[in-house]
Amino acid sequence: MRFKRNVLVALGWHDPRIIEGVGRYAKEAGWHLEMRAVIEGTLPSHWRGDGMLVNDTEVPRLKGIIERQIHLQPTVLIGSNHRYAHLPSVQEDNFEVGRLAAAHFLERGHQNFAWLGLPHGRAEIGRREAFVKTLEAAGQSCHVLEWVREASRRRDTWDNRREWLGAQLKIIAKPLALFVLDDVVAMDVIDVCLDLGLRVPEDVAVMGVGNMELACECARVPISSIDENLSEIAYRAAALLEVLMQGAQAGGVPRALVEPVLVPVRGVFMRRSTDSLAVTHGGVQKALAFMSAQYRNAIGIGDIARAAGLSERALQYAFKSELRRTPVRQLLLVRLESAAQRLVEGGSKVATVAELCGFGSVRHLHRCFVREHGCSPQAYRSKALGGEAR
Repeated sequence: MRFKRNVLVALGWHDPRIIEGVGRYAKEAGWHLEMRAVIEGTLPSHWRGDGMLVNDTEVPRLKGIIERQIHLQPTVLIGSNHRYAHLPSVQEDNFEVGRLAAAHFLERGHQNFAWLGLPHGRAEIGRREAFVKTLEAAGQSCHVLEWVREASRRRDTWDNRREWLGAQLKIIAKPLALFVLDDVVAMDVIDVCLDLGLRVPEDVAVMGVGNMELACECARVPISSIDENLSEIAYRAAALLEVLMQGAQAGGVPRALVEPVLVPVRGVFMRRSTDSLAVTHGGVQKALAFMSAQYRNAIGIGDIARAAGLSERALQYAFKSELRRTPVRQLLLVRLESAAQRLVEGGSKVATVAELCGFGSVRHLHRCFVREHGCSPQAYRSKALGGEAR
């Protein structure tokens, strides 16, 4: 029987995409995966295998085994919430996550912004700092809401957090663009908003992180979310562990392999929780609704002006005043956003995407994509799906 490497998978939090990514590589490499820590939640007191894959080492139940085992076999960390900077890791690009959230809200004309975080370590810091800095570069400021500042004054319970968050949301100007740490927090925020009588997204637009389909689709308002590409992160972590198990002795990892590997995010997956623009002009609202319904068709500025009940000149002025861009530019953004999402979802040919999103031809789609994203539609899809790694 061919020798199989024995690899322990120990997760501080579980997502099926992590298991899928690790499992996909394990099948290619012919590994045996020790999965009881994932399936049963039980960890061995001592591990005598060939390697370990671990995420979120800040979880208390993982700390003991990590401290005992990290010097005994190669270990790769999945994600960014770790205190062991000397170990190899494959991480999400938290700066890009925060930048994308800010860009998404800015494109929708928002003027009021807030960040909501919990004490979750490096992931929170990276996302918050990138969000705030991107807004500052656009001349905007951000309310930073963090329960940890309040926790010293009251017990850390969800009821207390709800009360505190509700009080914060009442006093911040609306419409508000709120970026939160992850999809689970986003679900809670939407519940608080709706209980307060705040509309989502009209009064408070909410953006999560993770693109956890069950959480996002089954929330009271479906959640827009940034997909950090968990499956690809896990796949590359497993591939890195194979390199270490082949050549490096425990404790002798080359410095080049200790530097974190960042995996490109898949992008923004828009759902109802941010599916509105922060505009008050009635004609612009009508124009936006018309674009949303008709962007697949060959419409022009005249069609949009008629739908808005405005002259073309008045429409141009209103768009510049409300959104700081022209109606034609807005229509292009709507089409590009739809095309990007279809490309990332992976099921349609580029020619089909061009037709379904109103570009008319692959050449036009290609030209607009290169100008907007700096790459072709094919390269955008490959990057989002991790194609360059295989």
